[in-house]
Amino acid sequence: MKNLLNKIENVLLLLLPVVVFFSYYPVIRLGENDSMHFELSLPIIWLAIFGVISLFRMPEIAKKNSITKSIIICAFPLYATLAIIWSENKVRGVLTAGILWLIVFSVVNIVAMKLKKEYLKRMLKIYMISAFVAAVFCVLQCVLDVLGAPRDITMLCPGCTYLTFGFPHSNGLAIEPQFMGNLLIAPALISLGMFYNEITAAKNKRAVCGYGILSLFFAAVLYICFSRGALYAYGIAGIIFGILLIIRDRTVRALWLLLPVLCGCLLGLLMQGVLSEISPTSENFAQGIQRSIHQITLGKIDIREKEEAGDNQASFSGYVEESTDVRVNITETAIKTWGNSNIWFGVGLGGAGTSMSKYLDGGNKKEIIQNEYVNMLTELGIFGACILAIVVIYIIKQSNHQNSVVFFSIIVAYLITFTFFSGFPNVLHIYLLTPVIYKIGQKRLLC
Repeated sequence: MKNLLNKIENVLLLLLPVVVFFSYYPVIRLGENDSMHFELSLPIIWLAIFGVISLFRMPEIAKKNSITKSIIICAFPLYATLAIIWSENKVRGVLTAGILWLIVFSVVNIVAMKLKKEYLKRMLKIYMISAFVAAVFCVLQCVLDVLGAPRDITMLCPGCTYLTFGFPHSNGLAIEPQFMGNLLIAPALISLGMFYNEITAAKNKRAVCGYGILSLFFAAVLYICFSRGALYAYGIAGIIFGILLIIRDRTVRALWLLLPVLCGCLLGLLMQGVLSEISPTSENFAQGIQRSIHQITLGKIDIREKEEAGDNQASFSGYVEESTDVRVNITETAIKTWGNSNIWFGVGLGGAGTSMSKYLDGGNKKEIIQNEYVNMLTELGIFGACILAIVVIYIIKQSNHQNSVVFFSIIVAYLITFTFFSGFPNVLHIYLLTPVIYKIGQKRLLC
């Protein structure tokens, strides 16, 4: 039985780098109520299977660790589960707690597993190939869209087609572009690390060019996903990555990383211009580029030419202020909801949408706070935030600090992206792949 579980675990782990890119499609819809949709995706199914297997591993893992460590690790999910009691949406609370526990079991199990270097190499290779295929699919989505393919074929989200800006922005197999962009952050940073390793080794010019092109391609696709959150996180993490390399290696070779990043973003911008020219709308190459720059800079850089109203124009001619205003308003509403409830214990796990509906126009109970930090404070209060902080600090102290620079830059990027979304289902890759990348870094497979 034990050998069978080992084999199933190993197979599931090798499937993980592939499964995460199917974060929404294909989707199994099970219905809905007034506050949420009930849906299953491949990552959720993967988590359910691996999490249950990991649950059976917990007694064995607990024996190898102190009681103090076990209590601290379980403190946050235990409190979150307890917070269902005072939640106004107990159904959502129960489902959220279930996913949280499965994530905890899975992560603890992955960290405890003695994965050999060759196995981790294989996982890394599968991950990068899967990311490349997903990125190619994103480009294909955009091309098919401007050529007139319907959304049931391209799988683009309703606001992702060329009708919005004159060019499409890809969401891959995720529900929105921000989640597809989030999926590409780690592969993009890892490819930069591989590029840097080859530059430092100075042995194989073909490998240098290959990883340079791969890094450039990931940066370009990240740009055409057109998620500002993912792009900002990637950019800031990339800067920190370069600075850490310069400090660690005492060399300016890390400045070469700017080449694929800047050229990649430029390529993505040019692709949007070409897509605008090809699309059925009246927008041309220059207008596509101008609108892209205006949107990505939040309207701060405006090089748009004056356009006359005409037929067959895209819905927006640049920065969509509403997209930012809605997020800000929801965040302000969430903070108001938290302030008017028990600030120490919050409104209860899963209860944010229902509690916020009292202060929202239209009273939509399905509304989601687009900020994980604010969401946690609203639902679990100051007490929950303090417990999580203690757990995180403890994990940092217990972990091996001699990890890769790539790993730390990825963590920084993910921490930034938490300010642009909330919830588990669409970002399971953050929680499940991070411990794998950590172990890969420990084995010195990343710089």
